[in-house]
Amino acid sequence: MISAVAARKAALAAKTQSEPQLPIPESITPPPPQPPLPNGSQKRKSTAQKQKPQKKARKLKPFEKSNGPRPTEHVVDVFKDQTDVIVLQSDSDDESDDAMSVLGESDKEPVVAAEKRTWSPSAPMDVSSDEESLDENVTGLDTSTLFPHPRRSRQTEEIVSASTFRPALDRNMFYLTEQEAPDMGMGEKGTLLCLNAEDSLCLLGACHLTVLHGSIHLFGATLRPSPRQYPIYAPRSSLLPVLTASGDSSSGLKVEKLPPRLQRLAQFPAVIFLQELNTGVEGLGLICRTFEGVFEPSRWYDGKKSQFNIAGLHMVTQITKDVSSFTIPGSWSAALDGISTRNGMYIVKGPKNSGKSTFARTLTNRLLQSYSRVAFLECDIGQSEFTPGGLVSLNIISEPILGPPFTHPTLPNHAHFIGSTTPRSTPSHYLNAISALIQTYRLDIQNPAIDIDADDERISDAIPLVVNTMGWSKGLGADLTQKIESFLEPTDVFDIRIPDSEPLATNSYAAFNSSSMTDGSNARVHVLEPTTTPPITAFTSADQRTMSTLSYFHARFPLDAVPTEYGQLTASSWDTSRPLCAVPPYEIDCGVAFDKVILSGAGTEDVVEEEIGRVLNGAIVGLVKCDPGTLDVEPPAPNPVGIPYSRQTEPPDPSTSTCVGLALVRGISSPSDDATDTGNTKTYLQLLTPLPHALLAGSRVLVKGEMELPVWGMLDFREEEEGDVAGVEKENVPYLQWGKAPDGAMGAERRKVRRNLMRRGQM
Repeated sequence: MISAVAARKAALAAKTQSEPQLPIPESITPPPPQPPLPNGSQKRKSTAQKQKPQKKARKLKPFEKSNGPRPTEHVVDVFKDQTDVIVLQSDSDDESDDAMSVLGESDKEPVVAAEKRTWSPSAPMDVSSDEESLDENVTGLDTSTLFPHPRRSRQTEEIVSASTFRPALDRNMFYLTEQEAPDMGMGEKGTLLCLNAEDSLCLLGACHLTVLHGSIHLFGATLRPSPRQYPIYAPRSSLLPVLTASGDSSSGLKVEKLPPRLQRLAQFPAVIFLQELNTGVEGLGLICRTFEGVFEPSRWYDGKKSQFNIAGLHMVTQITKDVSSFTIPGSWSAALDGISTRNGMYIVKGPKNSGKSTFARTLTNRLLQSYSRVAFLECDIGQSEFTPGGLVSLNIISEPILGPPFTHPTLPNHAHFIGSTTPRSTPSHYLNAISALIQTYRLDIQNPAIDIDADDERISDAIPLVVNTMGWSKGLGADLTQKIESFLEPTDVFDIRIPDSEPLATNSYAAFNSSSMTDGSNARVHVLEPTTTPPITAFTSADQRTMSTLSYFHARFPLDAVPTEYGQLTASSWDTSRPLCAVPPYEIDCGVAFDKVILSGAGTEDVVEEEIGRVLNGAIVGLVKCDPGTLDVEPPAPNPVGIPYSRQTEPPDPSTSTCVGLALVRGISSPSDDATDTGNTKTYLQLLTPLPHALLAGSRVLVKGEMELPVWGMLDFREEEEGDVAGVEKENVPYLQWGKAPDGAMGAERRKVRRNLMRRGQM
């Protein structure tokens, strides 16, 4: 039997006899063809070599049988000049690469190496010059041809630049001392930054920002020179702000009062002043450990020292998997540039994770350039912008929104308590509450009678409305959104749509825009593309909702201030030194302070009067204020727990009531022993709430929904000091039980599953 290599060489040798012989170099002698072995002298192959079946001979065409190869074609033998060895480069420096010798079939026959070629299953191919130039200084075996696929690096994503601004001390960045800052009217020390037209600055952390010269774009807002200090909150859990200089040449600098080293500041398109911001918002990460360190660079960052000499403020140079910057898609810019309707009502809708809330925030900032106030109607009770979840609220906004929702908890001007993060269980109450807020806007807010500020050139006798809908865009959610749209009769509809198959270009979205809706209304429809910024997967919507709730209960509002009819009251500090279980609560006589206690939500109609205390313990409740004479107060009936509760009571009518805020029932005292003959007892509620005292006095109705306090809010985050517990001991934390549950408690033991039961067919 002839081996495959020997048969191939014998066939090639037979073909070359009829061809003209080419000149052969003296240094290279082709090996002679190996004759076929007789049948009796077949070599025995090793066990490691597999026996391959003999291939059938190819049938020749009639022309080939008679005449052999075509005379007009020159058959080139690709295996003729190929050596049977792999060329290895020597490690010695004295040997020449061109005259390197290797051993052939016999160690005594030196064969000159042929040209270096890459590996191929058939014929070798020449290596390109570009690849050779990369490895010309590398010695040893070239393994790039053996492993065609490169190894995956740790960071395979594309590096995107976030900041093009390069700070240079005393050139475009100046540190103001405690003596220089008051002379410029800044009060405290800080850092001056001079931005050129092509510069972009991405910030991480918290700071006070003041525009001194020119103007800058930030989160869709244009900030112009003024003594106003804007608080900037930029955690890694949300989109980071990017500052860019605009073409406005206005200036608030007084060059004659500047030090000599700052005389050339007016030559830059924009000059800003950054100062340290101490509000305690960073402490929220100690309470909710998911957000721990979000105002600082991640552990993958090379250095954590601030480039601006400001504690808690950093510059982000590259976008990684841990951070994302704010960018406006092209269709968003085109839609924002086209809003010029006076007394406009704008509704934003779209599916979840499409940038709907981000666009509503950007739209509000853009409207604040032309209007002194903007009304914001929040219909997304899962992820609200200014209040915790479970509320539909109407807020009057007068300041740009420069941070995520948990950094600006606001007391709403008008709100209604739904008590859940979804309207699935109470859709009718949800629609009635939104309808009442729209009616309040039209009657009391849309055309206000307020004094006009002569220094403010913006429109102050009209307040536009921005409506942010929920991300539930299918089934019942789509029907509720359509109903809200019919209540509002908007002037502009911003519809964010996610393409089903391939992503559409920006001009493709613009092609969908129309001047009227399909149902015959006069609203302009702007079809927008979803945000192109990748979501930060480390923080889910549930995490953001938890953070907003904890931020609300730890926020500090002025105790003697209440939101005015057209004013905005936002928290400016947080008290994170103590957990909620260590904060002294308000103790209120439930029978005297409240006229009614109402349960709302699925399954609450089955709660009997004797169990109302257990249901309220540890719950988040809404404090509702009703108009005088609109609440039907029944005479007190004998109640063993002393709480004015009756089964199957509907929540107050949204048209005659408003929710001033939320409270946490930290505990309920047991009924007193001095019960009268009528059976009435006194029960005290321990409430925790950040609301001012003036708002608490008029809240006579307590409504409990489906919302509960997150587990993070129940824990004591303070660490032990020198063996002593700094606060509440672990075993005494309310609402939590550590270790094994007592015997006989439902769910205390691990569930047992029997797997030895037989089916009927197995019997």
